[in-house]
Amino acid sequence: MVKKEYICNKGKRSAIIIEDLKTDIREGATMILGFAGIGLIGPIVSNALIKQIPDIVEIGFITSEYLPPISVFYEGVLKHPFRIYYSPKHNLIVGVSEVPFQVATAYNDLSKTINNWLLSDDVKAKEVVIFQGIPQRGIVDDYPIYYAAEANMVDTLEKYGIKKVEKGIIVGPEATILNEALSSRLNAYALFVPVLEIPTPEAAAAILEVLNEIYSLNIETSKLIEEGKEIKAKMLELAEKAQQYQKQQQLPEQPKEGGYNRYFQ
Repeated sequence: MVKKEYICNKGKRSAIIIEDLKTDIREGATMILGFAGIGLIGPIVSNALIKQIPDIVEIGFITSEYLPPISVFYEGVLKHPFRIYYSPKHNLIVGVSEVPFQVATAYNDLSKTINNWLLSDDVKAKEVVIFQGIPQRGIVDDYPIYYAAEANMVDTLEKYGIKKVEKGIIVGPEATILNEALSSRLNAYALFVPVLEIPTPEAAAAILEVLNEIYSLNIETSKLIEEGKEIKAKMLELAEKAQQYQKQQQLPEQPKEGGYNRYFQ
């Protein structure tokens, strides 16, 4: 039987449970945290890291009373919808939340739980990274990466050629994580990328290329880019069909010849 225990001060409605007690997290770890937001870049990025980092292991999960009644499974195997992984080689903690919470205020409690765990004697992490999509209309052909960070991290991020966001707001679960980190010893920064209102693998690929540089990873992104092209092609096809349909509806009624009219020639 797998031993489970709480290793941090949990929130009122959420808790972190660690199942793998044999894996020690080294001091100074970075947590990369992917939430199920617009464009789904959080889960896409996190799952790419989980699949491709050779030594990464699942160490636990996060529970909350506010999680929706949804189960997740891969190849028939049930998984917790909010899982935590760790790579000893890169000293990276990867969190992936594949379902949104039912109540927005639940993220306040969740962020305290995550912050407490990262700062606990069991972890002693140094920073947390989140992602957020910038919704765009129509087709997106370019995926520049922008950042917003604590003041002491700006110079480091500038070295990687990432553009800073001059002014703006961050909303949703990512905001609660950043706000909680600002009130603690944790460093925090956010990476932004343009996304569609549907899953946008190309945007996730752009994020992963930046993470490759910052954390000396070797994540392959070509498959994600191809998936993005396929999605884009399907969107264009649907858009063209919709335009054709609209044009047909605007045409005046034509006399029928042989039982068919011009719409179907």
